[in-house]
Amino acid sequence: MTNKICKLHRLERREVFMKIIDEMKKAGWQQLNADKPDKNNIFVMYSTGNDGTKNNYIELRPYDNLAKNSSLSSQYDIREPNVKYTDGSYRLIRGYDKEDGSGTGEEAWFPLVFHQGKANYSSGAIALNYEKYMVDLYLYVDKDTVIYCVYANDDEIPSHKGKTVIGFIGLPDEYYQPELFSPYSCPFSVMFSCGSRGQTATHITDRSKFSGSVPYSDTNSTFYWDKVLLKAPSNEGKIVFTPLYMGDSREGFRGKYDGFYIYKGSGFIYGDITEIVENGEIHKYKLFYTSAPIANQFNSFSDYYVALRIE
Repeated sequence: MTNKICKLHRLERREVFMKIIDEMKKAGWQQLNADKPDKNNIFVMYSTGNDGTKNNYIELRPYDNLAKNSSLSSQYDIREPNVKYTDGSYRLIRGYDKEDGSGTGEEAWFPLVFHQGKANYSSGAIALNYEKYMVDLYLYVDKDTVIYCVYANDDEIPSHKGKTVIGFIGLPDEYYQPELFSPYSCPFSVMFSCGSRGQTATHITDRSKFSGSVPYSDTNSTFYWDKVLLKAPSNEGKIVFTPLYMGDSREGFRGKYDGFYIYKGSGFIYGDITEIVENGEIHKYKLFYTSAPIANQFNSFSDYYVALRIE
């Protein structure tokens, strides 16, 4: 089972983006454009990974808009009190241009989803028309991985309670194909429970070593083995946790992700916390249901039932 433990932060929704950035920096990620004038609006993040041999790049923005950096408008800055939009944006870059302070190797931007999903599969801003919107942010960060879960939990908005978005940014835990990590980490991935790049797919920086590089970021299918019993965290064995895998017909079986599980079973409802005893230690997992509240949503995880380890 996973050693990645998500910590709970109680926040207003506008604080989520900067909390993730702050925790990335604490974990050892560098903001490469920290000396540039736009350092508070564009975050070119880089790390050498937990083992110091990786080249993990991603460019993040608190703007619910897919325009170029030069065309950004403050009306989409999700940190601002008068802005009702909800999601950030990202691109899977392959390097850094020191002159203009932005990432290289990728032109297109994609939604960094925190709430509600997108209006049309993986595009289109969605507004939350509330002056204040409290959430529970479950967050895990190391130099290879960012896992976040935004769980709506505002007593003043009971109709939204329990609505959930889970995001994964980082590397798989295991590889089944030769991978390249220089000059950039090819298997670096982004996944969301709604508003993702593609249906049942992870968004990756590049293909594996023997498949050949592609000019821009790509997608790779995700799947889980629902017939494989990894752990039954109850005496009755009513629930099953399975990890998520990556692979497709071009590359075959490519990798396995860590830090979250797809769960199946009976006698449990979302929001429950279940306990697993492993090596004499109790591990707690919270069960989430991530179905988007609006139609036309791409889901990376192949299912809506996702479990995270919590404190």
